[in-house]
This record gives sequence, structure tokens and C-alpha cells, in this order.
Amino acid sequence: MEEVLKIIAVLVATTIGFTIAGVAGFGGGIIALPVLIWVFGIREAIPILAFSQALSTISRVGLHRQELHWPVARCFVLGAIPFSVLGSLLFVSMDTAVLVRILGMMMLLFVVYTRLPIGRNFRMNTWGFIPVGAGTGFCSAFLGIPGPFSAVFYLAYGLSASAYIGTSALGMAMIQAPKLIIFGTSDLLTLRVLLMGVSLGAIAAGSAYLGRIILRRIPEHVFHKIITTMLLISGVVFLIRG
Repeated sequence: MEEVLKIIAVLVATTIGFTIAGVAGFGGGIIALPVLIWVFGIREAIPILAFSQALSTISRVGLHRQELHWPVARCFVLGAIPFSVLGSLLFVSMDTAVLVRILGMMMLLFVVYTRLPIGRNFRMNTWGFIPVGAGTGFCSAFLGIPGPFSAVFYLAYGLSASAYIGTSALGMAMIQAPKLIIFGTSDLLTLRVLLMGVSLGAIAAGSAYLGRIILRRIPEHVFHKIITTMLLISGVVFLIRG
């Protein structure tokens, strides 16, 4: 009975999490990862989530392909790839608890900053996405949950909701490749991990489509409030989880 409940919990968390990711651009890992850790343990949960995120992000890129902002995506990937490799290598041998708390505090500070006059007037430039990509790539590999860190900067750049979802998904899809290579060379990609990753990835891809349907019905000004709320929730969850 316990095994059945665990399977149901994983399926529900994956569906809800990646539907939210389809709307907000992140949130899938925040919801799914704690359940995956409970069921599989962190050593299997992170690689499984990496597979799921890969398929989910590829789906979001396809769904929002007409709105992609390529200069931003290129700069993001330029910073993200090397730090994704570094984060993956550190994940193999280090405890993540302290870094999780630091990330949670940073996200809460970002929300406060964007509510202040100086934050509301902040505008991101294209080259600034190189360090944003670096931080996101590292957090993605080391913690398994990358999205909230970069959301503030994409919106500060002035992207529309659809452009933000698609462009951020493109960057995240590229990050998964070095992560999976490092996990594979470290014997973390067992048959069970591969099967679960592909299975949950299929659910995540379908959830991305559902998220797009919901996104089309959300006004732009409401979308920004959703992102702010998600950042607050993510920051609190990270502080508690750490």
C-alpha cells in the first residue's frame, strides 16, 4: 500500500509542478523534488528530475518557439554550461543544505529588491545573462531547482510572458546535457533512474502543454504577480528545506 501511495504522490507532484512551470517558467522542481527525494533518495532524485526537466523544457521551447529571444538565450547558455558542469561535479561529493538556505534567502531578497523604487526601475541588459546563466547552471546541477533564480532578470529585461517562458526553457534545456553526462560518468544513471526520468518526463511534457493553455488566459500584469508570489514561496521552501 505504501508503494502505491508513493507512486501516486510522484505522479501528482510531477503533474502539478510542471503545469505550474508551464505557466510561471519554474516551479516543477520545487514541487516534485521533495517527493522524489522521499521516494528515491537524493542520489536518484536529482538525476530523475534532470531527465524530467529536459523533456519539459524542450516541450516549452516548442510551444513558445515563435517568441524566443535568441540573443538572451545565447548569453545565458554561454554562462550556464561551464557552471553546470562545476555544479554537477560538486553534487557528486558535497552536502547541499547550506547552499539551499543561501539560495532561499537570495530569492527573498530579490523579491524585496524588485518592490523597492530602485528595483522597479532596474533594467537588465543582454550581456548580463552570462552571469545569470552561470548562477542558474550551477544551482540547477547542485540543487536540482534552477528556475526561480533567473526569473527576476528575464522579466527585468522586458520579455513578454510567452517570450520569457520559451527563452528561459531553451536555456534550461541546454543546461541538462552536461548534467546528465556528469551523472552518467559518476554511475548515477541507473536503469531505474533512466526509466523513471523518461516516464516522468513524458508527464512533464504534457503538463507543459496544459500550462501554455492556462498562460494564454492570464493577463500580462497578473502574470508578473504570479511570478512574485512563486518567488516568495520558493524562497520560503528553500529556507525550510535547507
